Amino acid sequence: MKKSILLVVAMMFAVAGFSNSKYTIDDNQVETVIEQSVQVDFNLSQEQVDGILGTTAIQGEPNAWVAFALAWVVGWTGVHRVYLGGKGGLILIYIITCGGIFGIVPLIDWIVLLVGAIKGDISQFVDNDKFFMW
Repeated sequence: MKKSILLVVAMMFAVAGFSNSKYTIDDNQVETVIEQSVQVDFNLSQEQVDGILGTTAIQGEPNAWVAFALAWVVGWTGVHRVYLGGKGGLILIYIITCGGIFGIVPLIDWIVLLVGAIKGDISQFVDNDKFFMW
């Protein structure tokens, strides 16, 4: 999905930027660069990637306060639901229903996540693919 969006944005910039451009592309130089290039294959394990980046993979249950903040800021998109492990299609459903039935569903999600964050247990909302997570 990220690659598709990046490709569309790049194409938009290319059309807008080069439509009245004075720049030219020398095909011979492009072919020379391609011929001199080296193919690199990155088949790294997660441990190797973590070692290179100096990070560790996120494991365990999602943070209740992060889900609460996402519901507060962009709740109408349903991103907080995907963060909690729901399918990406939930975002589409939230947007089609005008922000989750005009913002009512995200508001209730926000309240439920606040209560869950205070109690310290949101396990019942993790990996929940239902439109109404409560």
